[in-house]
Amino acid sequence: MFRSAPLSRCEAMGDKPGFLRAADGLIAYYQAQADDSLLYSTWARRADRLLVWGDYVDAVLSLRGMADYARRHNHPFGLVNADFYFGQCYLSNGQDSVAARHYRQALDGAIRYGSPGLAARSGFNLVNILQGWGRFDEALALSDSLPAFIRQWEVMKGIAVNPVLRVQNAMYRLKVLISRADLPAATAWRDTMLLYNKMYADPSQQEELQYTLARYERLAGNNAEAGRILRLLADYSRSRGNQARMARYYRSLADVLHAERRYAEAADCYRLYAEAADSAQVATSNAQLNRLSRLYRLDELEQEKRVALAEQSRARTLAGSALIVAVLLLALCVLLVVHHRRLRQKNRELVARIRSQEEAEQRAEEAARRAEAEQPADELSREMQLFRRLQALLADEEVLCRPRLGRDELADLLGTNRTYVADAVAACTEQHWSVSQYVAAVRVRRARYLIDNHPELSLGEIGHACGFQSQSSFIRCYRDHYGITPGEYRKFSSSRQ
Repeated sequence: MFRSAPLSRCEAMGDKPGFLRAADGLIAYYQAQADDSLLYSTWARRADRLLVWGDYVDAVLSLRGMADYARRHNHPFGLVNADFYFGQCYLSNGQDSVAARHYRQALDGAIRYGSPGLAARSGFNLVNILQGWGRFDEALALSDSLPAFIRQWEVMKGIAVNPVLRVQNAMYRLKVLISRADLPAATAWRDTMLLYNKMYADPSQQEELQYTLARYERLAGNNAEAGRILRLLADYSRSRGNQARMARYYRSLADVLHAERRYAEAADCYRLYAEAADSAQVATSNAQLNRLSRLYRLDELEQEKRVALAEQSRARTLAGSALIVAVLLLALCVLLVVHHRRLRQKNRELVARIRSQEEAEQRAEEAARRAEAEQPADELSREMQLFRRLQALLADEEVLCRPRLGRDELADLLGTNRTYVADAVAACTEQHWSVSQYVAAVRVRRARYLIDNHPELSLGEIGHACGFQSQSSFIRCYRDHYGITPGEYRKFSSSRQ
């Protein structure tokens, strides 16, 4: 309270520059202290006072600043306050649909974040807008939920009754009931409104309260009392130069006089209404045009600023991205070089191992042949005898180059049964190969021999000479058997010679 005292004093004195300086200082202080509740209540008070003074554009800009700050710092309560006062701004500018959307968001947010006072105030304004749209059932349903928020606020503050909020609730509900011409219910709520207003007559509510009473008296048939109140309100608006309010009161007064058949007086009031309405329309249109023009220009400047900042950010991002891409490309090149060197070394070692393995296998086969040659032929197993015949058959280049050499084809060439051929291959190979696996192994070994000893032959010619049906099947079988493609083998084999 001590810190907000200068704010209240300037507000009471109508010192706009002093009020704004005090408010801005207090906002900066609460931002430094990270006091969210006092920060946004002060910020909202600043925007509300600007709106009261008619500084619509400055109020909107102040609320934009509050909403941006709340959004950056993830303060949902600040966004709720911004929505409520944005609703106030749009409502004062005649944009009821936009105002209703912001009030609805403020109501939902106030309920979610435990601010019953703000929920009630948002609800009052929504009820008033819905009543103006003729959506009476919806307005009454919303009005039914508001006393619970008022009671929550009273419990939070530790007071028995908040007459200001209860007068507002009764007044807005009374407006709906008057529009529905529900006199009994309207009478009950009029009495409730007057009861709470008697407890505390909020100056800011008295003009609207009296106009609501005038509407009630007209509904009740008390045209004389309704006319008396409307004349007082019209005179009050004239003294303050409020043409829009004058037009409203003179129009209502003209309708009352017309109902009493006081046609001359009614015609005079209609004339006053027309004059005030024209003046109010011109003033309102000019004010709205000025507001929109100024906001549009401010929005243009903000958009230009955002575009410039976005371009600077994009340029920095592109420069950073280019640097990152360059570093990544350099790293990728280094990795590729390292990988290529390791792969070359690995392939050289693989070629050496293949040759060494093949030489060992050849020596083992020669030793086995010598041992078998020394052994009488009738002591060799039937499978071994057939396997030796198969080896001799596949050693023939004309046979090996045939694309199809399955069990049936080999059995025909050997003059035996296909099952015997399969049994012989499985029994006499260490890996217990099938016939197709053994034939593929013979083919790739022959291909390796040709690569080592006939550099003048192309890989396609070598694959065809070894009986492979296509270059892809040659490469696949060679890689499956040796772990390297025939092209890589030839490359690294020739580099070692």
